[in-house]
Amino acid sequence: MKVELINHTEHPVEAIERAASTCYDSQPSGEGRIMRHCYRSGHHSVLEFADFTFRISGVSRALTHQLVRHRMASYAQRSQRYCREDGFDYVTPASVAKDEQAQKTYTEAIRAIKEAYAGLLRSGIPAEDARMLLPNACCTEICVKMNLRELIHFCNERLCSCAQWEIRAVAREMVREVVAVAPELKEFLVPKCEAHAPYSFCTESRSRSCGRHPLLADVIREP
Repeated sequence: MKVELINHTEHPVEAIERAASTCYDSQPSGEGRIMRHCYRSGHHSVLEFADFTFRISGVSRALTHQLVRHRMASYAQRSQRYCREDGFDYVTPASVAKDEQAQKTYTEAIRAIKEAYAGLLRSGIPAEDARMLLPNACCTEICVKMNLRELIHFCNERLCSCAQWEIRAVAREMVREVVAVAPELKEFLVPKCEAHAPYSFCTESRSRSCGRHPLLADVIREP
């Protein structure tokens, strides 16, 4: 897996505060004070004035099927219709890798798919039809552009321990890349249980909660 921040709004905090200053007839604070006020007060539209573009590679098609569910974003993905995938790389879940028999079954299935896919191409079947055989494990590459508002929402959902392991790993790498160029944004790029810090609580059920924070049901009790 590789996640690269390939483009972003120059001085994202300043861009957000310049937009916010239009609303309030004020001047940018210079240190993010207005941005934090807007975030905490629910004035999130101004967060859309900072964009971040990532190139994500070495991930599975299963991962990207989840990723594109975040609709307030732009995507450009490697096409299995126009690109030949013979000899494709693939992702192996840790749960499979640690079990010898499961690993063998998994590897043999992938090998069979590779051989069948290559055979279809050799027989003249178009790649757009042969791709029907390709598994969710097949590696892919995708470019993703999100504004800060959507990136915060993405992190709230996908940094949660309930999220699938691969997309959680991608989210962590996206945060690392963004914080490297805009450390002021780190406090916003958190799982949903910490989105209202210091009032942290879990909205999942007791069986799904990781136990990191108290359940909402335990924090707010009905009379």
